[in-house]
Amino acid sequence: MRSSSIGSSRANRADSDLIIGTRGSQLALWQTNHVAGILSRAGISTRLERVVTKGDRYLDQPLAEIGDKGLFTAELDSALLDGRIDLAVHSLKDLPSELPAGLTLAAVPKRDHPWDVLAPRSKEITALADVPLGARIGSSSLRRMALMRAARPDLEISSIRGNVETRLQKLHDRKFDAIILAEAGLTRLGLQSHIGARLPLEVMVPAVGQGALGVVCAEHRVELREMLDDLLTDADSLTAVLTERAFLHRLEGGCQVPIGAYCRLVSPEKLELHGCVAALDGSKVVRGRIEAPHGAGVHAGIELAERLIEQGADAILRDIRAARGSRS
Repeated sequence: MRSSSIGSSRANRADSDLIIGTRGSQLALWQTNHVAGILSRAGISTRLERVVTKGDRYLDQPLAEIGDKGLFTAELDSALLDGRIDLAVHSLKDLPSELPAGLTLAAVPKRDHPWDVLAPRSKEITALADVPLGARIGSSSLRRMALMRAARPDLEISSIRGNVETRLQKLHDRKFDAIILAEAGLTRLGLQSHIGARLPLEVMVPAVGQGALGVVCAEHRVELREMLDDLLTDADSLTAVLTERAFLHRLEGGCQVPIGAYCRLVSPEKLELHGCVAALDGSKVVRGRIEAPHGAGVHAGIELAERLIEQGADAILRDIRAARGSRS
């Protein structure tokens, strides 16, 4: 019944496969093939459609200079709304806190490690404290750069772009002493041997949704949404990322703003949310933590954001936005 309903919603197309939109990087393809594999085991036939996003086209510019929201999602959003693809698979940390009208977050598979890690050139570096004074550290994330400046103001923190493999090559070419990457991305690509140190929560609060995948489809595709949720969603992972996204949304933050949040379920009844907002130069970091009942995650995310606003998070974010406006 479900299959025939989904098929009838695509009756104007010659094929019967679900078309999954994806970026073309090796990591994006791994993530999309992971979702396609789950669907295949459930008897759902799929094919991939590669889409080039704005963030992929301008690899020589820091992400913050290209824009804020939708850098890696806008073109896939358009393809969904036009009906050229049926669903899109994203690194959830790339999704804006508010999706375009007509689209919905249909599924969140089981989350991998959310942590940031240090990939050093020297195997002798196994902790942040081992990084020499004045070492050059690369990252494409304003959040990682700001929090690293706060933790180690002696280091030279520089922007680095490109896919995971490109960044690792720049490391091996001695352009950096270490780079900061997501543990989940390295693990998915079989590159975990490059990990020198996992950065602890008190140093590096992960990006909202880091380590999780987000599957997006058109809101009106009710049968498809229900199928994706049923086959793909991990309930605990969904609770955690919706809590983090509520925190981000209340702060009106985008993907390229130095905001971090991490929610973990400490028991079947209780969750814990950590959040932070950092000044770009690392001179100020506002942090907080909140506990809440399992079913009150969204409320907890909003409440923690409001606590940080009272501590000055809104002033930090205003300054960041004003600085960007003066450059445009």
